[in-house]
Amino acid sequence: MAFTVTCVTFVSIDVSPRTSDRAPRRSVIEYSWRRSAMSGVRPADPMPTATLDIAPADPLLDAARPVLDDAATRLADTDMSLLLVDHECRMVSRVAFGAAIERTLDELGATPGAPFGEEIVGTTALGTPAEIRGGIAVNSSEHYLERFKAISCFGQPIVHPATRRLAGIICMSEKAERINPLAVPFVNQVVADIADRLLDRSRAHQRRVLDAFQRAAPRRDIAVVAIGDDLQLTNALAAELLSPTDIGVLRAFACDPGLRDTVLPLTLVSGVEIEIGVEPVSGARGAALFRFRPVQSGSPTQAPVSPSTSAAQSVTVAITGEPGSGRSTHAAALLERFPGPEAVVVDVADDLIDGRQPDVVGSIARARARHAPLIVDGVDLLDDRSVALLGKAAANWSGEAPMIIVSAPREQLTVGVAALIGRCARRIDLLPLRHRNSEFAAIASEMLECIHPGLTLSGKATDALLSQDWPGNFAELESVLRQAADGCTTRGARVVEPADLPPSHRATSRAAHLSGREQAERVAIIEALDRVGGNKVHAARELGISRTTLYARMRALGI
Repeated sequence: MAFTVTCVTFVSIDVSPRTSDRAPRRSVIEYSWRRSAMSGVRPADPMPTATLDIAPADPLLDAARPVLDDAATRLADTDMSLLLVDHECRMVSRVAFGAAIERTLDELGATPGAPFGEEIVGTTALGTPAEIRGGIAVNSSEHYLERFKAISCFGQPIVHPATRRLAGIICMSEKAERINPLAVPFVNQVVADIADRLLDRSRAHQRRVLDAFQRAAPRRDIAVVAIGDDLQLTNALAAELLSPTDIGVLRAFACDPGLRDTVLPLTLVSGVEIEIGVEPVSGARGAALFRFRPVQSGSPTQAPVSPSTSAAQSVTVAITGEPGSGRSTHAAALLERFPGPEAVVVDVADDLIDGRQPDVVGSIARARARHAPLIVDGVDLLDDRSVALLGKAAANWSGEAPMIIVSAPREQLTVGVAALIGRCARRIDLLPLRHRNSEFAAIASEMLECIHPGLTLSGKATDALLSQDWPGNFAELESVLRQAADGCTTRGARVVEPADLPPSHRATSRAAHLSGREQAERVAIIEALDRVGGNKVHAARELGISRTTLYARMRALGI
């Protein structure tokens, strides 16, 4: 009898992963472990304690709740659990059917808002299905984190029947070396029931969006667009004005959970400036109605005169902005209005790199003698003596040819350089690229057209680019678009897709899906960090919050 038991046990272990084996037996698990390691996850890592905002997952939870309630009735007292995460692998809900598994889940940190992405906690039946877009059983020893090896799970993605996008993942878990085989058909049925409810909700959602569009569309003098989760409607005028990239920008507005009735300025890919009225569609989350007219040239509603035009009329001009924000290009553009002698240009950075001392005094003298414009690019890199001399010259500068001072943002300047900037009759503060969301699609499309005429950006590629922080500003964007253009032309296409972008710029970050309030909070934190050179202690003090709170908000807001 003892020999028989030993044989049975041996056969069972031989065909399944063993907890004593460190290396995974199955290739799908091996690949997942590799991805986990490349993401910086370590087997001994603890579960993250910070929770994420799961309010955007409310439609998924509303559809899943009755199905999970029914499952709870059928699985009572089984000591198993069902876990639901959204498309970003954030825990939305859990239903535990026994005291032991309930305690285990608490110990593992499986609570609403907990992140279970593979890049955060490694291989699980919650995060790995999102990577492989399929169901998978992860038995005890196959989990990447040591802390999860007490449980076995089976997870299956929930794919929205209408949009074909990942809506979430359902996972059944139990305390065992291997998941019960009956979990697979049970979970598959739960997924199918949730998908059916999502489809029913989608049909009702479509009806509401269509009704809103039909009420607004009869006016032919106004461009009308209605966008829902899986629906896009345009009247003739809107179809004529909008490119696919513009539609992608509008879709990003519609997805904002905090969207309210408002009017927003927007620059279309074509360069047309519009003011767009936004109205959320009642009863349809993530849907909005847009109405707008193009601004006619010379009309009373035309936008104010551009900074270039106004600044060109000033004798002394200061242009400030982060590196790569277009400071030098803007300075050169100002000179196009002065057809006189060629400008005298002092490029401070180039001079210092080449081992030369910038000749500020000589440049001022030459510009005055020739009645030529003077550009000093990189004034924040000059020594105190040169700054003082330049300030004296700016105070007494006369004539039609301008003096143009180019520097870093004012909050980063020394007292002397800030005083010089303050003496200039006109100051142009160039916004960094990360603060120009309403113009971004037009800027990126125009730059791509210059890099490779005929190529366009898809909506998904634009959304991915919009969600980046762009510390290198326009220089970084140009580099990314050149790589994307190369990838697009290599595969013989004319539309740049996310796969053509560099890997570091492909993903749509969580920041792209934040509410309006969260976006404002995110910008405030980024600006505070910028002002203090990235010092989190000083940034927390400036924001009036604790350092712990700052760290938590940075993680939650994708900073």
